Formats: sequence, C-alpha cells, structure tokens
Amino acid sequence: MLDSLPNRPSEANEKLSLMTRPLVRNVQGKTACIGSTDGHCVNIRVLERLSESTLSLSWHDPTSFNYSEQVWALCTARKRGTCALSGQAIRRGQPVYRPRRVGSSVPLNSGAMILALALTPAEQEASLVSE
Repeated sequence: MLDSLPNRPSEANEKLSLMTRPLVRNVQGKTACIGSTDGHCVNIRVLERLSESTLSLSWHDPTSFNYSEQVWALCTARKRGTCALSGQAIRRGQPVYRPRRVGSSVPLNSGAMILALALTPAEQEASLVSE
C-alpha cells in the first residue's frame, strides 16, 4: 500500500484534485496531539484551500503560540517526521505541507509537517456536508 502513495508533490496534487473540490471552505478542524506522553496538544483547523499547493489553517498551541491564519505550502519532506494532524509517520520524500515563511521571520512551528494525504478525508467530509 505504501508503494502506491505518490512520491512527488505534483502527484499528490493530481490525486488530491481528483478527490476534492478546487476550493473547500469550512473544513472541520481536528485536534492533534504532539508528544502525547506529556499531554502537549495543538488544535489545527484547516480554513481554506488557497490554491492547488497552498492552504490556510489555524494553529493554536495552548502552551506557547497561536497562528489564527497561517499559510502552508506543499513540498517534499526532507527528513523523517510525524504528521501534526494525523500522527502518522512521514518518510523522507513524501508530499507534505509546511508553514510558509513570511519575509525573514521563521514561524515557531516551522518544523511541523502535515501529510498531504492526511487532509483528503476531512475535505471529502466537508464537501459531503456542503452538498
């Protein structure tokens, strides 16, 4: 099954665009726990798909910082990690979304990644609700 996952961001975009509407609004948010052993949880809510390769989301970390509207861009994972939304393992080379830099400022959650395919079920659910 893992071999069938796309290896490049463009492949993920093609697959995602076939499965979702071009613009999805009011996608239901999910709460994701990072480092669940210490109870550290962040609330992540997908707000809007801005383009085929960018989306807007809110990231609320009750222990340190909040981004009410942050732009994330599709790219290729440069290292292994964990999806901030689903908790799934991320392999190097998989298509992921990462926070976009604004000017010279680096977001505090710059190391976070969200698997591109982790967003698909929520977007499908939202499109069913809006019909």
